[in-house]
Amino acid sequence: MARRLFFTVVSLVMAAAAFLSADASPDINLFGVLFLFFGYLAWFHWHDIQAGYAYQAERREQSSTSLPLMLVRLGPMLIRELVIRKRR
Repeated sequence: MARRLFFTVVSLVMAAAAFLSADASPDINLFGVLFLFFGYLAWFHWHDIQAGYAYQAERREQSSTSLPLMLVRLGPMLIRELVIRKRR
């Protein structure tokens, strides 16, 4: 519950900062709306977020190294970019 409240408050503070620091000419501030949406997700769909992480923890196979999920997904692309840069 503390994490849920923390992420909701942080996203609402960031939305307020985006709305207050925005230029007055546009009708709507998209960053403010985006952070309001993040606050909505954190408050009303927190159980879905927790269920996603619980599923990932259940599916994780035991191995000697634990790589973050983003590294596993982006690893081939990063290696390809390094190889292309080395050829130049």
